[in-house]
Amino acid sequence: METTITYQDQRKRKQIAFNIVIALLLLLWVPVVIDKIIDFTSFKDGILNQPFSDSLGLVLIYTLPALELLIVFVLVSEKFRRIGLILSAFLMTVFTGYIAVALLGAWEKRPCGCGSVIKGMNWTQHFFFNLFFLVLSISGLYLWYKLRGSDVGNGTAEGGSAKRQI
Repeated sequence: METTITYQDQRKRKQIAFNIVIALLLLLWVPVVIDKIIDFTSFKDGILNQPFSDSLGLVLIYTLPALELLIVFVLVSEKFRRIGLILSAFLMTVFTGYIAVALLGAWEKRPCGCGSVIKGMNWTQHFFFNLFFLVLSISGLYLWYKLRGSDVGNGTAEGGSAKRQI
């Protein structure tokens, strides 16, 4: 009986940690995407001021807000949350890598096209901010897999199938 209580307590802690990760990621992505949509002109100017081609900039102007909005929607949906965590980790990897390259001196000029809370940060602070949310996204994926694995076998009635529930 002691083992069951411990197992249930561990599962509850993982679930609470997972919910906190999702909430923190939503606290990042929701304001970021809202800021880009509301102040689209500033976002567009910031992207076109980056040290890459304008053709890439024009693609990013529309794909970044769409991708960030998609991340918000899939993080909210329990059914697609894993996809949201993967997309969040991917985008944070790209953003963090871009800042790392800038900090290593790849470009003379380092313009920041970021808005919201992030625009008040210097590049080093921005790097660690992004790194934190990258680790958070990866931790969320880890917890998702752990919680999913602990559900295996649950929900089967006596005499029912022991096959993995999908």
